[in-house]
Parts: sequence; structure tokens; C-alpha cells
Amino acid sequence: MTGLNATFEVPGERILEMIVRQCEPREVLNCLCAHLAETEQERQVAFFTLDADRWVLAAQGRLTEQSSEALRLVMPEAVSRQLLLQNPSGSGGSELTDGWGCHIYSGIGEQLGLLLWLASRPFHPWGTGAARVEAVCRLAALCIEQRNLREELIWQGQHDSVTGLYTRTFFERMLAARLQQPGESASLLHINLDRFRLVNDVLGHALGNRILKIVGRRFSDRLDGEGLLARAGGDEFVVLLGGASREHSAQIADQLLLSLEDPVSVDEHHVFISASIGISCGGPDTLPQTLQSDAYVALYHAKQEGKSRCVRFDASMAVTPPERLEMEKCLRAALGRNEMLLYYQPQLDLVSGLVRGAEALLRWNPGGLGIIAPGAFIPILEETGLIIEFGRWVLREACLHGRRCLDARNLPLRIGVNVSALQLRDPGFVADVRAALADSGFPAEGLELELTESIFIGGYQQARQVIEELQAMGVLFALDDFGTGQSSLSYLQELPFQRLKIDQSFVQSIGSGERCPPVIANIVRMAKSLGMATIAEGLDRGHHAEVLSSIGCEEGQGYVLSYPLPGEEFLRFWVAQGEP
Repeated sequence: MTGLNATFEVPGERILEMIVRQCEPREVLNCLCAHLAETEQERQVAFFTLDADRWVLAAQGRLTEQSSEALRLVMPEAVSRQLLLQNPSGSGGSELTDGWGCHIYSGIGEQLGLLLWLASRPFHPWGTGAARVEAVCRLAALCIEQRNLREELIWQGQHDSVTGLYTRTFFERMLAARLQQPGESASLLHINLDRFRLVNDVLGHALGNRILKIVGRRFSDRLDGEGLLARAGGDEFVVLLGGASREHSAQIADQLLLSLEDPVSVDEHHVFISASIGISCGGPDTLPQTLQSDAYVALYHAKQEGKSRCVRFDASMAVTPPERLEMEKCLRAALGRNEMLLYYQPQLDLVSGLVRGAEALLRWNPGGLGIIAPGAFIPILEETGLIIEFGRWVLREACLHGRRCLDARNLPLRIGVNVSALQLRDPGFVADVRAALADSGFPAEGLELELTESIFIGGYQQARQVIEELQAMGVLFALDDFGTGQSSLSYLQELPFQRLKIDQSFVQSIGSGERCPPVIANIVRMAKSLGMATIAEGLDRGHHAEVLSSIGCEEGQGYVLSYPLPGEEFLRFWVAQGEP
């Protein structure tokens, strides 16, 4: 600081102290400009420090309209007009007709701003004046760099590095702040991109991140400044809307889904993206975590209903503790009361239209009150461990019904049974499968156990051992909901699955009259290269079967082919079909 102190002793010390104490940049730079003004006794002067965007950070003195000529000497006319607008004209004193400017640079040569010096008569900073200006510029550079760094750190703390949207942490602070305001209400949209993990697996995370950025931009453009949009992490986004109008929030959600109608193009890839959205609404008495939890529950229901849709939360989705305990109590007695049923959804050859198999689906009919879908009770079975007992029952009943079908029509038939992680890790699972096959007389090569990718998390080696032991008996395995898990490709390469089930969210992206999206065609080609057959789920439109068949997908299941059928109806469906 010797050079600075020689010509700028007192203010130099004071300015550095202000910078260290992280005073506001405007305050520091005003001090600099004030000191320069004090050193000019023989002239009427004005000093202005501008940042790189030419906005005034500090000023000492006033401009008059006649100063515009002096301003044009050191900056473009448009910028000089802006400076005059920011600093209204003053009165009295001499006119400032001479201008001089000096750029402010960082230590690495980046232009940070501009120091303007306007005077009542010509002035050029030579000698000690030049040293004084140089000292001011160096101190101004320190101050501006500190301001820029602080703003950058604040921005990084509030914004996601991939999409540039707000972070989940910042979003939650804004949500809490809004609900704390008297009389305020809010709506929350929780968005999850369907099957996006497969996009990362197939295209890589670098391209996946670029797609996320494009999706975020589409959401932002569609919101057009309404609400607060943030990336919640991974392939999830959240939107905070003012007010608790269910109708308006649903309209916004529909608009966000519409923004994904066109494929996302990155390099030579054209990727169809869909999303599921859960909506919750709350008033001043609503806790932020309740609003978030409700939106997540609604999102779960949107996924269960087939993805690519929005679902609003309502009280019927929430199970209160007393209701849950009552449901658990009823479930424990359900098998003894013969309340559990198996439905069978046919799996058809997409070329011949013949039945090749069926997926066994568990249903509950408590006390004859009506069929309850598995989404309402399967989580309770898994949480309580009852899934082991119920899974054993499903295996036995599915094999018994498969035997009845073979006896009625002596042709090959597969029966698919879903298996949970708890079942696969149960020491008695292999024995349960063996007993179900032996007691029913159903052939092992007709039983297909359907596993999801999540089943391997935290127990891969044990799962692999069980799979290999059952395959030695002739049991088939299918990877279910392909693309919705976390490590699809690695499991396909390492484990000997016979069949890959393409998740329904992919199928629903096939538009009428369109070619099959490349991502589905890539899945089919990849499966074939690994020696696996493919079956598509969720065929609910007439053109789905034709499009999927054209790319080599062998089988399909969905409402357009057949709804899930009770056992007796499926038996009739199976017997009634023509000979292959």
C-alpha cells in the first residue's frame, strides 16, 4: 500500500477498511468520489463510478442538461442519456463541459466499470492527478469485485447449477414465508418427469442435463412470470402459485404438460418427455411440509393412474392413523376370509393377436364392499411384512389357475407374478416357489416372476443368487417398468432376464399417426442385442399395437387389448381364442 498511501493516505486506509468490513459498494465508492471532489478546489467537478453495465454505482455532484456534451466525449450517447436520467439535473455552479473517463480493470484484466470525471474547464490527469486516479480505480476495482463475488455467491446459493432455476432450499424458504403472511394461501405443483432415468442411461448425464435445462426453460416460458419455479432435484420440479384455487392450479398444470408435447432436441437426438404432476392447495393454517407432502401424495396417484397427467390432492388420498390401523387389521384377516382375488391381464402377440401370457394382479374385496386397487393396500403389506404371506398366496393361486388354463387348452401359457424386494430377500422364497409349482403341477417354464429395478438396491448379490437358483429350476424372469429405476443397463447386462417390460409412460408418448419415438425403438434394439424379448405395457389406444409391432416389439398388454379379467373370465378368454 506504499504507492497508494503516497498520494491517497487517509482515504486509502479508510476505503480498505470499508472493503474488509464488506460495506455496501455504493457507500465505499461514494467515499472515493467525495475524496476526489475535495481535491479539486479550482474546478467545479462531478465524479461517477459505473459498473460494466453502465449503471451508476456512486456519484459525487450533479449533472445538468448542458453536461450531455461532456458525457458524449467519454461514452455513447445512449449511455449518457441513461446517466442523465439516473441523476436529475442540479442548479447553480459552473456548467460541466469537459469530460474524461478511465476504465476500471480487475487484476486479470477484466473490465469492471468506468470512472467518469466531469469538470468546468479542460482537465487531463497528469502527474499526481494521474496517480490519484489510478489509486481510485484500483480501490474501486477491489470494491466492485467484492460486490460481484458476493452477488455470485448469493446467486449460486439460490439457483440450480444445471437449469438456472431456483433450488429446493430457496423454494422452501419462499413457501414458508408466504404461508406465514396473514390471510395468504398457496398452491403447490410437484412435477416429476416420467421415465427420465432411462434418458440418462441411454444418452448419458451430460445430454440428460441439457434436456433438463430445456424442460426448465419450457416450464418457465409457459408460466410467464406467474409463480415461483424451482428444480427440486433429479428429474423433479416444483411450482409455487399464489392463491389456493384448485381450478387455476389445474389449468397451470395442464399448460405445463402441454409445453412438453413437442420432442426435446439435443444434437441428433429427439426425445419425447412426459411428466406427472401432483397438486396441493393450502391456506395460512397449512404447514409448508403438509402442502409438500400432499402434493407428493397426489403425484404418486398420478403415477399410479398411468403417468403423463395431473392429479389434485383430496382428503380421500390420505389415510389417517386410525384408518390405517383399521385397514391393517382387516388385511391380516383378509386371506382367512377369502377376500383376496387375482385378476389376469392378457398379454397378446402384437402380430397374431393371440394370448401368450397374463399378468396376475392382486385385488381386495373386503366384506363384499367393492374391489380395492393394490395402490391402496400394497404399501401397508410391505410396511408390515404381510407381503411375504400374501405373496406366497399369490404364487400358489397363480400357479393353480395357470394349471387350469393348460388343462382347458393344451398350449404354452405364461403367468406373470410381481415379486417385491421383501419377498426376494425372504429365506423361504425359493421354497415357496418350488412348493407352488409342485402343488399345482404348473410347469416352471410357464411361471414368470416380474422384478423392478429397485429390488436390487441394497441387496444385489442376494437377489442375484436367488434369481440364478430359480432359473436353474426353469423359472422365467422379466424386468418390469423398464426405465423408471436407477441402473437399468447394468442389471440387463449382468442378470439373465428373459423379457423386458417397456413402461407404459413410454407407450403413452406415441402420438396418433406418428412414428415410434426413437427411445422406444432403442429399447427394443437393445433388448434384442441382449437376447431378450420385449413386451409393452399400457396400450390404451388403437394405433399403439401397430406402431410397436413395426419396430419389433413382440407383445403388449393394455386396455385396448383387454382389461384385467377375473380368473373365470380370463379362462374363457383363453379358451375362446383361435388356434395359432
